[in-house]
Amino acid sequence: MVYLSAASLFTTVYHIFAIVVYCCIAAIVVLMLIFGLRARRNVKKERVTRMPDGFSPLDVKRIFIGKTYPRRLTRALIAHWAQRGFINVKYVSRYRVKIHKLKDMPKHDDETAFFFDRGTYVRERDMFYHVIGNYKNGKTINLLRPLFTKDAAKSICNGYAVKEYEGVYTALHFRLKITALVLSVLPLISAVIWSGYESGNYMGLLMIGTGVIGMFVLMFAHGMPIVFKFLWCGLWLGASIGSLIAMFMSLEYDPLLIGYISVGIFFLGPLFFIRFIDYRAKNNLADYSDLVNFRKFLLFAPRSEVDKLDYYETLPLLYALNIKTLVRGKFSRKDELPQWYKSDGKRSALL
Repeated sequence: MVYLSAASLFTTVYHIFAIVVYCCIAAIVVLMLIFGLRARRNVKKERVTRMPDGFSPLDVKRIFIGKTYPRRLTRALIAHWAQRGFINVKYVSRYRVKIHKLKDMPKHDDETAFFFDRGTYVRERDMFYHVIGNYKNGKTINLLRPLFTKDAAKSICNGYAVKEYEGVYTALHFRLKITALVLSVLPLISAVIWSGYESGNYMGLLMIGTGVIGMFVLMFAHGMPIVFKFLWCGLWLGASIGSLIAMFMSLEYDPLLIGYISVGIFFLGPLFFIRFIDYRAKNNLADYSDLVNFRKFLLFAPRSEVDKLDYYETLPLLYALNIKTLVRGKFSRKDELPQWYKSDGKRSALL
């Protein structure tokens, strides 16, 4: 009779942990569906074939992610500044060009200044003068690298990835993101506690700590070199998760597979599901809709319609939207060299 009571308690405790695991997963899925569908529902069903004059690659970043984040916009900004007549570009090699300043970028309150968003334009102007500097004979740019390092950026724009959340995201947006991250880790904690309850060894909690550190670096350490980042994450994230999987394989009682399921949601939640949780401010939805619909036009409209756009005028946005490779073939003038590009017929990766 005592044995049966102990066995019943054992299975009851297991099912409590299983309920916690699956309730967390259900909550993440519900948040993803509700706010993912909200984002899709609030995108206007309109045909947008052109963005407004003065629309910058930095505007794309501000509208999509709430930051004027220039790390991957080297080619986009160079093409944008050249197309606007601020610089010309000279071929050096496949991945190197030399830029020369042709004229100053007007201040935001100058009548000759054209911009879509005043705050973004101020950031862009600061970046422009930091990049150009006092290089009277031009400056050679490596197209594979950021225009400036993270440390150098601290002296301009008050940081490398300047937050422009006001008018883009509400406070609820960030609370939902944090909630989803917590819900992604709780199943793993529950599964490890169950493993400790069964075996008496709770060392798995330490492995969760190192795994969370590795996941944090993988998601948020944008300035870290990619090779070092994956090596670092391989040690912190890979080793800890590998140890936890080995621990779950040795479980004697896990009919609902909470160990393996919790590892899966630990990766899917932060890296995939959380991206669907999007709660934008209402006054940003119009700009967001226009940008989404313009990208849809570029991707899915027939070549005859997309080709009506000027390729080099559109090029900065193709880079910012990360679709240049996909839609470049729809432009017939892509093989012509623009007036701002100087070479003996050779083309760099910029074009």
